[in-house]
Amino acid sequence: MEKSHFEQAKLWLVAAKYIANLHQDSSDKYSVATAMLVRTILKANDALTAKFLQKTARKHDEAIKFFDEIIKEKHIEAEYAHYNQTIQEAISNKSKAEYKVSFFSKNSYTDLERKAEKFLEMAEKHIK
Repeated sequence: MEKSHFEQAKLWLVAAKYIANLHQDSSDKYSVATAMLVRTILKANDALTAKFLQKTARKHDEAIKFFDEIIKEKHIEAEYAHYNQTIQEAISNKSKAEYKVSFFSKNSYTDLERKAEKFLEMAEKHIK
């Protein structure tokens, strides 16, 4: 099950990059791409929680709680604990992106893309 979540996370990232790189001058593309990055992070987290806790988050607040539980139970090294901030940022951006509550610039998209890639790399290291 965790491999399916992980594969979906990778596909969300590919889709986000595709949308962000479209040659059109619409600020909407960064909102859409940011929403896709949020899915990347949450699905990668689902992969981790499915593997180590045999469950996935049903609510957004559970995503951070379950990630912290993985760290506490030492399934993942404590040096990765700061990734709970990446999950929190993703959750915070989710409704902002989906409901256009905030403007997402190329810079804000690029920052979250970098964080999503790092989160995905960390997840892959622990899933494989």
